[in-house]
Amino acid sequence: MSVTAKDLFGAWRLESWSFVYDDGRPQEFPLGRDSEGIIIYTPGGQVSATLMRAGRLAKAPGSEAERAAAFADSFAYAGRYEVRDGTVFHSIEVATNPALIGVTSTRHIKLDGDRLTLSGPDFAAGTGRTQMIVWLRST
Repeated sequence: MSVTAKDLFGAWRLESWSFVYDDGRPQEFPLGRDSEGIIIYTPGGQVSATLMRAGRLAKAPGSEAERAAAFADSFAYAGRYEVRDGTVFHSIEVATNPALIGVTSTRHIKLDGDRLTLSGPDFAAGTGRTQMIVWLRST
């Protein structure tokens, strides 16, 4: 059975986000093995994803260095999505990284009960790595 947009509707909590290298290097976890995040798919075709390093300080960053660290420890974007042939395409309209605005990411879908795995090429071309993002349906 092919996955449809309806199968994605709702909120999902991040289980893991990693880079898997084509050359067999060990997986990397850009925001740590215990990173946190939420992705939301709406019936109207909107997607919003926010990820962050676990254990961030619960205070507003004051100095330039603190603001830079807060930016480096998080990642977010939102836009529209479409599901075709077992793949979801995220058309990014707003993002913490302005280089991603206007980019369409391609993520292959594997749905196993309440576990959603999205995998596909890294945003940075030519890295020889695949992004592997695992989400659990939020209750």
